[in-house]
Amino acid sequence: MIKLCVFDVDGTLITKGDRQFSYNTITALKNLQKQGVKLAIASGRPPFAMEKKLLEEITFDYFICSNGACVIDSKDEVLHRFSFTKQQTQKLIDIFRTKDDALMFQCIEAARCYHGYKRIAHMLEGFLGRLDILSDEREQSIYQQKSLPLAAVAKIEHEDLQAIKEHFPELLFTPFDTTYYDINGQHSKADGIACICKHIGIDMTECAAFGDDYNDLDMIKRCGYGIAMGNAREKVKEVAAYVTSNVEEDGIWNACLHYGWIKQ
Repeated sequence: MIKLCVFDVDGTLITKGDRQFSYNTITALKNLQKQGVKLAIASGRPPFAMEKKLLEEITFDYFICSNGACVIDSKDEVLHRFSFTKQQTQKLIDIFRTKDDALMFQCIEAARCYHGYKRIAHMLEGFLGRLDILSDEREQSIYQQKSLPLAAVAKIEHEDLQAIKEHFPELLFTPFDTTYYDINGQHSKADGIACICKHIGIDMTECAAFGDDYNDLDMIKRCGYGIAMGNAREKVKEVAAYVTSNVEEDGIWNACLHYGWIKQ
């Protein structure tokens, strides 16, 4: 039996756009918990932006946030944290000031937009349905916050992408929409899972990971049971051990039935 089950959020636990989750998804997760399986969320979202309605239904044991930059437990204890350096942070601000693009930092306590506020706000409204977490920092040319960013989200036009990436060879640019990118250090959701495994004394072969997008590739490849949703990108399906049905068609429930982790 698996010991840890890890879920992406958007497009995996909940539908994109209307952010709905099904009764069978919640039932599957509760059945896993009854058997002693630990549950974790692994998301590109920062800690303060987890889906509230979902958290009201399920008490997750761990949260892998900002694509592995931060790992916290259910009591908000930080098990791992990565931050950009002050130099990287300021350089990102300076580079984006010369482009017609948009830049938002994911900090531990808020999302801070330094360029392209309207475009970032439109993206957050579509993905999260809320703007209360977004701070407008466009008047600030110098990063003066006490806490350094965990990660960044940027809208980058195709003609600017290569030039921006060349300034930051140490960072990962992962697409999640047509011209939107997660910007992270050299870590992934899978590294967050490895941190949890070390914390509770299990191996990654005893873990299952569910996902649908490019930022799920590494955890689906490295976990013992890598499961792609039916609505996943083709590259994700190619590396998965099993492809289940779409999120709207109870993909998590059906995969758990397939492996015998729950009963009908």
